Amino acid sequence: MISRTTLKYITPFLLFFLFLIDAHVTRIIAAWTDNIYVANAHLALLVLLIVSRVVNERFLLGTSLVLGTLYDLYYIGVIGIYAVIFPLLVMVFYFFKKTIQQNILTLFFTVIISVTLFELISLLLQSVFGLTGVSSDFFVPRYLGPTLLFNILTFVILIFPLEKILIGPPEEELGI
Repeated sequence: MISRTTLKYITPFLLFFLFLIDAHVTRIIAAWTDNIYVANAHLALLVLLIVSRVVNERFLLGTSLVLGTLYDLYYIGVIGIYAVIFPLLVMVFYFFKKTIQQNILTLFFTVIISVTLFELISLLLQSVFGLTGVSSDFFVPRYLGPTLLFNILTFVILIFPLEKILIGPPEEELGI
């Protein structure tokens, strides 16, 4: 378990590293399927969700803004799309944290909702600004479906190790 203070300082570096890993995993999956299906990895989003349970909202909003700007520069070259999406999703995470009991099932559905919102808002904003044109015949079955499937599998495999490493046991288990 990483202490909360240490977690606050390593979170930006961890998210940047996962941002790079996301890009490579996405390209590997696309190459593996001969670009028929594209599964966009969202490891950074998963870690943002986990870290949002213990890190200050204001700090994570700033970190997500910087991460979104880096995504913009790396993926599309226009600053603003991911710089809006990441802080928006962090606000959704904190809203869910305040209104819904946090457990593995609600985290699972939060991942599904956040990945879907991420992809839909990204597509909508890129279409509005004329950066892309995608038909629903391609987007849903060949992009959104594989993306959700990959991220659901990633969640199932990584949620317990990531929670144990990043936030440790709940405070009631520690006797605090």
